Amino acid sequence: MIENINLNLLSGGFFRCDPTWSRDANSLDRCYKVYFPVSGAASLAMETGDYEVKTGRVYFISGFKLRRQVCAAEMKVYWLHFIPESFYLRHVLDQLPPVQSWSRTEDGWPARSYKNVCRLFEHPFSEQNRPRGDISPSTVCRVSALLLNLVAHCLDGVGKNTVQEMHPDFYRLRPTLDFMHLHYRENLTLSKMAEKAGMAPNYFHRWFKQVLGVTPFEYIVGERLNQARHLLASTRLSIKETADAVGYRDPLYFSRVFSQRLHMHPTKYRAMHQFNRRLD
Repeated sequence: MIENINLNLLSGGFFRCDPTWSRDANSLDRCYKVYFPVSGAASLAMETGDYEVKTGRVYFISGFKLRRQVCAAEMKVYWLHFIPESFYLRHVLDQLPPVQSWSRTEDGWPARSYKNVCRLFEHPFSEQNRPRGDISPSTVCRVSALLLNLVAHCLDGVGKNTVQEMHPDFYRLRPTLDFMHLHYRENLTLSKMAEKAGMAPNYFHRWFKQVLGVTPFEYIVGERLNQARHLLASTRLSIKETADAVGYRDPLYFSRVFSQRLHMHPTKYRAMHQFNRRLD
């Protein structure tokens, strides 16, 4: 059972892509993406092959499997980036095709979602259009509901045999993951994390990396930076306040870690990903 279905919205908005948008995948792409193209087209080189993104469709994309994105001319697109808080839900989504799409003209979810995302971000071709000046609680709820609806739509077509069972070690790791999600802002010791799994620290460290592919401390840094991306994109907190909110007392050190992991300074990330910003 998936007990936690909360989604961490990293950023979103409207963007006009041009050839400068073309690049190889990097750490910023390690999330799930939703695209609502308005006009033009682009292409995505994924681990399993190439996919075209074109007008008239709604796209669900696993950025974890992206290798390169290319826009030869121009594409105008509404977009959302998010991460599930549940590691199990991340695992389930990882079993899906890397790119799924639906016709925007179909009755039901695709048409409603496109209409809702236009309403949330305001249509770029409307003379009455103005950039959003705030991110109200109702807006956050509507975006979250839209994403949850999309995830449910993706999972509707998944058979029981398609989704692999989690490795048994994951269930032993669950108390530690829950503890880390609650306390990632703190300076957790290896001993404290190992204690939650009932293991010796050194064995826990090796076992954690074997199961999840990263060390416990790398996992915590990832959680901190995901939350920092969300705050930078959706609030007016200063860099110092953002750093403090995710567990870094030194804003300079936070900026260095952010830049090393995501290849972009927090200030530049905010300028490019501000949730209420419309680039046209």
